[in-house]
Amino acid sequence: MMKRPELIAVLENGLIGSERAQANQLPGLVTVSDAVFQAIRQFVLETEGADELLTLFRQKGCDLIKVRNYVGLLLVTRDIQLEILPKVGTTGEGRASLLRMLRYLRHSPFKTLPNALTSDTRLPLWDVFVSTFLTTVEALVGQGIQQTYRLVEGNERYWKGKFQAGRQLRENAWHAERLAVRYDVLTADVPPNRVLKTTLLYLQNRTVVPALQQRIRQLLSLFDDVSPVDSVADALRESRRTNRLFARYELALRWAEALLGQRAYGVKTGSMDSLSLLFPMEQVFEDYVTHGIRTYWPEPDRVTVQESSAHLVDEHAGIPKFKLRPDILIRRAGRLLVLDAKWKRIDSREPGSSYGIDQADLYQLYAYGKKYGADDLFLIYPANEHFQKPIPSFGYDASTRLHIVSVDPRNRLADEVEKLVQQTLAK
Repeated sequence: MMKRPELIAVLENGLIGSERAQANQLPGLVTVSDAVFQAIRQFVLETEGADELLTLFRQKGCDLIKVRNYVGLLLVTRDIQLEILPKVGTTGEGRASLLRMLRYLRHSPFKTLPNALTSDTRLPLWDVFVSTFLTTVEALVGQGIQQTYRLVEGNERYWKGKFQAGRQLRENAWHAERLAVRYDVLTADVPPNRVLKTTLLYLQNRTVVPALQQRIRQLLSLFDDVSPVDSVADALRESRRTNRLFARYELALRWAEALLGQRAYGVKTGSMDSLSLLFPMEQVFEDYVTHGIRTYWPEPDRVTVQESSAHLVDEHAGIPKFKLRPDILIRRAGRLLVLDAKWKRIDSREPGSSYGIDQADLYQLYAYGKKYGADDLFLIYPANEHFQKPIPSFGYDASTRLHIVSVDPRNRLADEVEKLVQQTLAK
């Protein structure tokens, strides 16, 4: 029986160290055995692209590995898997929050993920992803595995389809018992089905949960007449060129593409193993907030997402330059509100400090305000234990104000948008 990889859960920007580093009591440190630490260290040193995700450094006499601002799954070896979670409360809360936010990541299949409303999410991310894919395929085959006609040219013993006189002379001159014919055959052995079977076979060797293995075996039995593919990329391209009969396959194929490692979500992973599903939290949070406001705002028709009607430079050599693209614009009762979401950790405890706000974010919002003619600008950051309530507003000048507000991914998205409505319209 396949052995489950050792799962190491670490929060984004956290540290991984061997047991000898435990005495240093560093915040965010996850300790592992020396053998596991050396395996991860070797992975960073030898794997192309790994330095984008993990950084080696030394502190207080100990070697450490820092996790960068990506979340998701990373297979270090066949026996070691990193689960990198958003820095939102405990690891359970981080896992639940990530699953909730991924449902709204644009151009991804994750909208079918379970809506994790509790913080007690113990099932590893990989198993959640596999289970959701299987549910998608089960729903698909419940409607029937799609078949289509494929053109076949063969030499048959009886007439069927269209006779090919030229090929008969070339191939069957000495075989009068054979007929060169061309005909259509109804088959399920077509690229979309072949991609799904390939994915099921792949998951069969990478899943140790008995219930998931049983579901995979049941689905594979339905694809007996379908052959796997040699090139997943080619089969996916061909699948998307098929006719509209396979339109209902799109979600399952996107899941297959993600699970087979054919799709990177903003992360270049070089030659890493395909069992790596990583996501840049900046994009995940931005899409989550944008979806919430577009869906739950009281007047959704007043909401514009990613508008690019203004430029930083209005005219240069006869044309405007440098498009400005704020996350959200809201027009209401003669007012224009600009909102931008940033996945950064803010600390509101020290009014005399900069609260951890990046100065570049302030410049960006100031440009938005001036070029779009907005007086009230809003930076939206994720809530944390040190940032729950809005920070006192900043006055850029007499007419332009910047408000710092939060969204807590541990709570219902509709409730968080309602809170934003009250905070923004009260200004």
